[in-house]
Amino acid sequence: MKILGIVGSPRKGGNTDVLVDKVLEGTKTKGTKIEKIYLNDLNIRPCVSCERCSQSGVCAVSDDFQPLLQKIRETDCIVVGSPIYCATVTAQLKALIDRTDSSQVILEFKNDRYIFRSRFKDHKKGVIICVGHLSPLKDFEHTTRVMNLFLKDLGVEVIDEIIADKVSKIDDIFKRKDILQEAYEAGMKLIEESHGFHGLSQISDTN
Repeated sequence: MKILGIVGSPRKGGNTDVLVDKVLEGTKTKGTKIEKIYLNDLNIRPCVSCERCSQSGVCAVSDDFQPLLQKIRETDCIVVGSPIYCATVTAQLKALIDRTDSSQVILEFKNDRYIFRSRFKDHKKGVIICVGHLSPLKDFEHTTRVMNLFLKDLGVEVIDEIIADKVSKIDDIFKRKDILQEAYEAGMKLIEESHGFHGLSQISDTN
């Protein structure tokens, strides 16, 4: 089984990165192949609204988006993490989200609105991670909603959300063993719900 971690934060080794690692750690078991992607290392341009994907289903902009989308197609589970920037996900993750719109197909126009369907099969499971510092609750709600819609468009069912509040400095997360444990357990849950594995033991120390 393939697990893909996507880090939307530009800060390697930061709180979001650590939490993505902790979820991925929880997925480690026999037969799993884990890969982690830093969006800040990739060249993913913003959507240019050329609308060519509406016919072909393929984004016409050539950059690192195409190989990343292929990795997403081939994976079984996805872990996506982002800090809150201006009440939503980072620019790095937002660029990916907008480009992923090419994976949608229009089914019909009804009640003055388009109805879309993902070109992906609905068989994947996912976990989202949202990190913020003193952000109001509505910012967390908005940011997680954006990530939920992103994964829904990829045919991914979100089975857990990790909310890390009052976390800002690069090592703050190591003071929050409760959130680290929650992230690890989310990884275990991801494996259990994807392949029906049971009996995995909890960790005793999250550091």
